[in-house]
Amino acid sequence: MVMSVNEKSGEYEGSDTSNTSTATSHDRTHATRTIASRARADRYATAWMVAAVALLAIGLLAAGKLPKPLWTMVHVIALGVLTNGILQWSWFFARTLLHLPAGDRHAGVNNVIRALAFNVVLVALFAAIWLGSAPSAIACDAAVIAILAWHGADLLLVAHNASQAPKTTKTSQAPKASQARFAVVIRYYATATGFLIVACVLAGFVVEAMLGTHPAAWLVRSRDALTVAHALAAVAGWVGLSIAGTLVSLGPTMLRARIDPDAPAAAQRALPVLTATLLVAVVSAAVGNGIGIGAGLLGFAGAASYGVAVPLLRCARQRPPRSLATWSMAAGVIWSVVMLIAVALRALFTTDISALRAANLPMLPLLGGGGLAQIFIAALTYLMPVVIGGGPAVMREGMQALETAWPVRFAIRNTALLLLGFTGFTSGIGLLQRVWWALVLATYVVDIALFAVAGIRQSRSKRAAAAATVATTVTAVATAQQPSHDRSAVA
Repeated sequence: MVMSVNEKSGEYEGSDTSNTSTATSHDRTHATRTIASRARADRYATAWMVAAVALLAIGLLAAGKLPKPLWTMVHVIALGVLTNGILQWSWFFARTLLHLPAGDRHAGVNNVIRALAFNVVLVALFAAIWLGSAPSAIACDAAVIAILAWHGADLLLVAHNASQAPKTTKTSQAPKASQARFAVVIRYYATATGFLIVACVLAGFVVEAMLGTHPAAWLVRSRDALTVAHALAAVAGWVGLSIAGTLVSLGPTMLRARIDPDAPAAAQRALPVLTATLLVAVVSAAVGNGIGIGAGLLGFAGAASYGVAVPLLRCARQRPPRSLATWSMAAGVIWSVVMLIAVALRALFTTDISALRAANLPMLPLLGGGGLAQIFIAALTYLMPVVIGGGPAVMREGMQALETAWPVRFAIRNTALLLLGFTGFTSGIGLLQRVWWALVLATYVVDIALFAVAGIRQSRSKRAAAAATVATTVTAVATAQQPSHDRSAVA
């Protein structure tokens, strides 16, 4: 399946090249391996989603039973779910937008190796933190940095190769033009990877301050400042820039609207400003300067609005949100922006970095559950039927399963989140807050269950449709090969 983006219709289009006369058996083998490899790699994010729900349920129902509960609940989502998702889906978009061949090793074999290595290291990291072993945790941190550096280097390499590919025919000019326009998305992913590497470096210092046997005095004093800097680089840099880049092409596609002509160029103009302002915020956090944090984050929000949100709003005026995917994406973006501005404003008026960290802790669950998780679910809701494929009718079957009672699920989740936003900051986590969180968690459990149901149904229908097509083709060929007098007799 070769995917491409249609700029006019706002659709990701697929064409099955496995049965064309120009496709060789070698090409078909590579295509099959690539799709199978991506499917296997995607299961890591799904497994971590299940683990995240289980751990969050334990945290709600049996407080104090989890080792390092705050660190565990934050990182099972940030590293287990979101990072696995970004590592895999960034290559889906790289293949789609850069028209990478089915057998491209950077998006295929290399990506599968990275996914396996990352998840092995991630399990080891959780064990090291739970056991309180600073050397082991720092070693895992270093391994993650190496994996990320490989990921970022491969992204830059395929983007460079695509831009340098010769235009040999007129038919190649259209893909080349699309590659040039949407290469900015890959640059966002590469920049985001750089920020996660920065976050991992800072995490090493935080781990030493937290678990080290004899940490330096200056490191202990700087722990809160380094933690805030780490969080900004990881959340705003890694997750935020990855989402921003993806929305440049995926946002209009989900809305089924024409992509704004200036969207890729606006995103490219915004990227240096996003990078610079976020670096200001991260460095300011590391040295304990609240004004710098606030100014940097407000600048980051302004650049994101100009480069990504404004073109996307123009698309939304053409085609307002009408589905679970688009409404969840809109809600997730709004929650994320509100949390970002709240952190920025609080930083502007806080002189104590430890007080700022403590004040921001209650907002982390809302950012995760209201913002980032909803964006992830929205993207997966749209993309899963597209990737499984099978034709319009089969894809509609998968989408219908995913959208079961979606207005009710969406309303319950976001109403509960709003109630948490109004009550959670002042009254702590009491019985009422646990009820609201239980409702939010229940909606995500339903999401995960429906992903499984939709995947099974759509895959079954796809196989049935393929079998019917083969049977029809065989019958037609057999009929065509019959002697004319036999066909007349049959008639």
